Amino acid sequence: MPFSRPLTHGVVYRYDDFVYQLGDELTKTLGPFDLDKVTQGDCLELIPNLPDKSIDVLVTSPPYWGQRLSNGTGTENDPREYLNFLENVFINFLPKLKPQGIIWINLGDAYNTPVNWRLDDRQYSTLGADKNGLSDDNSAYTKPRAKRKAFIDVDNSWLSYGNLLALPNRLVISLSERGYVYRGEVIWRKKNPMPEGRCRRPHRQHESVFLLAKDDAHSFRVAPPVGSVWDISNEKIDGPVHFSRFPEELPRRCIDAYGHLGSNTIVFDPFSGSGTTGIAALKLGCRYIGFEIDQVQVDASNNRIKMISENDAPLLRLASNAG
Repeated sequence: MPFSRPLTHGVVYRYDDFVYQLGDELTKTLGPFDLDKVTQGDCLELIPNLPDKSIDVLVTSPPYWGQRLSNGTGTENDPREYLNFLENVFINFLPKLKPQGIIWINLGDAYNTPVNWRLDDRQYSTLGADKNGLSDDNSAYTKPRAKRKAFIDVDNSWLSYGNLLALPNRLVISLSERGYVYRGEVIWRKKNPMPEGRCRRPHRQHESVFLLAKDDAHSFRVAPPVGSVWDISNEKIDGPVHFSRFPEELPRRCIDAYGHLGSNTIVFDPFSGSGTTGIAALKLGCRYIGFEIDQVQVDASNNRIKMISENDAPLLRLASNAG
């Protein structure tokens, strides 16, 4: 417990280098949605119900094209349909962003080739303690993957076989042409990247995280400055397996970069997955709302968020003590 004395409404308190001001009883809803919870459903259908100018920070990692087995986006055969869906999600969200708000999008790219990972590919890996690859049961080899095929369109050269499709870049350019301000790119350099088989191209050891805003006068932390390369390891969590989650440190840095933390800062993830963005938001003293199409992940993430709310979230703990 960070505070042992009684707390007073309106007084500013400092905890773990963050400043919180205790106000009235915490709001429990945002429009029709419960705060600090994940709502089940298709984000494209749910986003219009968010109040306008209500979200401070969006942090998300949409499903990557051709790697998803469950319902939702990422299963499209044509990558143009995939991009069109993501464009519609973020364009529909733009009115919901506060004028000073920001969004962070972590999105992996894809080559226009079939997905054909094999256990034998470990022979080309230099990962592991002996530099001979990881164990046979490592998720790098056992992770279930969609049997994606190459999508060829002879009338569009970017859809030729073997081409790196530049899906994240195409998305960012499209959003910039439709109302967003593109503010920068962070390189997430993975300390334990997924091994790749023998190929005539660089082995990928990083992903991009793109920063966009509604206005160039958006909020952002300037001291200390936010760097453009983040070294972060992947991590494991308890509960139902979610192979495509990003580590908690990534959304934590994104939220912290906003420069304003507290009960008035609302963080949103339209592809909430295992709820990692929500956990990071609560630990920073912010509020959270998430959308997720997979009911299993909704239930699991709400359980995790509830545990964080009761044990680790400093702001919610302060409000509870003051009551």
